[in-house]
This record gives sequence, structure tokens and C-alpha cells, in this order.
Amino acid sequence: MKSFLTGVIVLLSLCACLVPSLSAPTTATVPNVIGLNVPQAAAALNRAGLRLGGQNAVDWDEASGLSPNTISVQSVADGLSTDPSTAVDVTVLREPNIALVYEDKELTVINLTTETIDVSGLVFMTAEGTTTSFVGSRWAEPLDAGECSQIWSAGQKGPKDTEGCTSIRSLTVDNTQEYFWAAANGVKRFKMIDNGAERAVCDAVPSDAQNSPMRCEAYVAAGEAFSEITPYIYFAYTTQAFAVINRSPDKWMATGQTTLLNYNPQLPVPGSAVLLGDPEFFGNPTIVADITQLAPEQCLLLTSDNPKAESPETCDVIAHLNLVSSIAFWLADFQIDSTTDDELRQCPAAVPDKTTVCVMPR
Repeated sequence: MKSFLTGVIVLLSLCACLVPSLSAPTTATVPNVIGLNVPQAAAALNRAGLRLGGQNAVDWDEASGLSPNTISVQSVADGLSTDPSTAVDVTVLREPNIALVYEDKELTVINLTTETIDVSGLVFMTAEGTTTSFVGSRWAEPLDAGECSQIWSAGQKGPKDTEGCTSIRSLTVDNTQEYFWAAANGVKRFKMIDNGAERAVCDAVPSDAQNSPMRCEAYVAAGEAFSEITPYIYFAYTTQAFAVINRSPDKWMATGQTTLLNYNPQLPVPGSAVLLGDPEFFGNPTIVADITQLAPEQCLLLTSDNPKAESPETCDVIAHLNLVSSIAFWLADFQIDSTTDDELRQCPAAVPDKTTVCVMPR
């Protein structure tokens, strides 16, 4: 994958390729998505004319007979016929990706993964009541690998070193009502809510606890976005057609923040921005797939003065837009504004009778 991160440009001989259609049939047969991960399931459902519905996360264990981060239950059984565009909910087996380590005066959130995890959507409250005690948005920044967030009582002079943390972002809480993890005020258990979904119920530190810290592990969905998205974006184009294609077998390809800079010489203002993953750019089509993130083998197709032109490479076209040649950005050198490192990188103009492949950090 490292070769993608510096950018790859390839010229291939031109070929005519069939492009599978995702147009909705009169009825849809539900595929079997058990054992697939979420991007793979979305691809299979979309190809059948169905939507990916809600994703319920449950704890993974070896007894399931399935791999972590795969689907164990689907809301509509495979092989059944249903209405097109029906949403199929799935249950996903998830391993814990954060740990809460806490004593009477401090609580630390540890990122257990090598990915970045956004903790801003976390809410902590006592299990016996419904009053919010602490919100993760107060930590502000997401947790990179090895980073931790900590809250501690005003009586301490600073954050406490915690095993598993290479760095700690901390803040003081003065209000005792915010000590949701301790036995103060009769607290016996507390729960962690992740963007509205309950992820864990943990035992509070008893008032007679010794110095051994307590630990409670959970899965936070905010970490999924980073671990299941390709770090690169893939373009294949000719003078007639331009495709953004997800060639990953098991990850999303994010397009919602993919901005290209158009230097077509016929433009009155060079360097105009083109946001490829904006549904409005394609006219907000009613489709089962998600323009902002492509499932495996899905693509977005742009054509130049020829709406019947096919994708340069075989892919599942989920949205198509025909542009006049005077604004087709790939007919000149164009730039991509990378969201991963905020750098501008350049892809070359399309070449007659050739297919160009340009792979860049997204």
C-alpha cells in the first residue's frame, strides 16, 4: 500500500469494457452477507438493488465461528424476494477498540488499535439514571494510536501515567456529579453511549477499593471509519470517460471530501474546484448506493460529450454525469487536494487511445 501514498500514474492500452448496471429490478433477491464485512455487504446488497440498513455492533468471540468485524445476522433472510431499495439491517461482530481504566480519582480512555478513534460522540452516565455525567466532546481531539484521554479530580496535580498510553490529554472535573465512575452519590455502575448506541455497562469503583485500577473494554463505532477506508483514491480515464473506482476487496473508498482542481484551458477561471463525492454534483440521484463512499468494485462515472461512453475499466457504476468537453477536467492536467496530508498532487491529462490510471493519497 505504501506505493499508493506517493502517487501512481500508469498508461494502459485502450479497451472497451462492459459496465454492470445497478438499475433497480422489479423485485430484488436478498444475497447472503453473513461472514462479509460491512463494505463487502454493501457492495453485494447494492448490486442486488438493495440498501445497507442499520449496523448493530455486538461483541465478537471465537464461538461465533466468524471473523471479527464481519456480519453475523441480517434482518432479511438470503434468497427471499423483496421490494427494490429495501434496507437490510445487519449485526456486526466487533472486537473492543477502547479500554476504560479507572480508579477513584481518575478515568483514562485508551485507544487499543493502530487507527485513529473519534471519542467526541461518547456520553457517560450512571446506569441507575438517565442524567448525562460527561460528554466526550470535551476532549475535542480524536485519539491517535497510543494516545489516551483522561479526566481527573481537582485534588490531583496532573494526569496520572497509565499503562498503554504514549501520551495523555487530560482535563480536570470539579463537579463531583461528573465522577460517574466512582461510588460517590450511590453509583454502582455506569454506561457508555456512542452516538446514541449503548456500548458498555461498567462497574463503578467501590468506595473501599484499593489501588488496583478497574478496566472495562468496549467497541466504539467512530473507530470504524478510519480502519475500513482506503488511504488512497483510484482514477481510470480516457479522453471520453473518467471513473473513480474502488479496487479494494474489503474497504470503503471515501469520496465525500475528494476535491479536484480543474485546469481545462477553456474555463474562464482556472483551478475551479470539483467535489467528486458530492451527491448534488450528480443531481442527487435516487440510488441504493452511497456516492460519498464507494463499496468494493463500485465507481462514479463522468463522460465528455458522450453519455454512452463506457467506463475505462469494469466496475459497478452507481452514478453517471455527462459533461461538455470545455469543462471536463481530465482533458488537462488536474490536481487532487489530499485530505490525508493537505498536499496538492497532479494527475496528467488523458491521452488519445490510451487509458490513464492515477492513484493518489485521498
